[in-house]
Amino acid sequence: MFTNISWGNYIIVVILLLTIWYLFVGLRFYFDALKEVISGKRKLKFRGFENANYQDTEPELKDQDSPELTSNQTSFGEFDTTFQDVDALVARLKTFIADAAKKKLVKKEFIYYLQLLLREFPSVKNSPFNSSVSELIVSQCEKLESVNLTQKEAEALWE
Repeated sequence: MFTNISWGNYIIVVILLLTIWYLFVGLRFYFDALKEVISGKRKLKFRGFENANYQDTEPELKDQDSPELTSNQTSFGEFDTTFQDVDALVARLKTFIADAAKKKLVKKEFIYYLQLLLREFPSVKNSPFNSSVSELIVSQCEKLESVNLTQKEAEALWE
């Protein structure tokens, strides 16, 4: 009975059935979104792992009233804020060190300005990212001709 149907015909029928099914689902459940995309009012957004947005999962957690989740939200929120501070600090450090290289600052001036910059981010001082930022400072200072800092000197900048 099935010997009369070739593999080619079988694959064509399966592809047609899948196409019809996905058209039905798309039109039935996603008609408004498809209409916006086709009319050009909205663009398709593809999110990958590198572009994760943690705020999307926050409403799901707020719906559940569990004390464990609220404590996790608080610690995660603090971590997220600290991480944003670290990103801002790293960006400012890189621009400052590049400017210092152009201006050819003396080591004392350079250290003083670095201390002022680090004081603007007290949350990073008490975080586990402290040593990583110090390593970044040392590696960026190696590019400078006038100022070379050791790891100990970079960690002493926080105080």
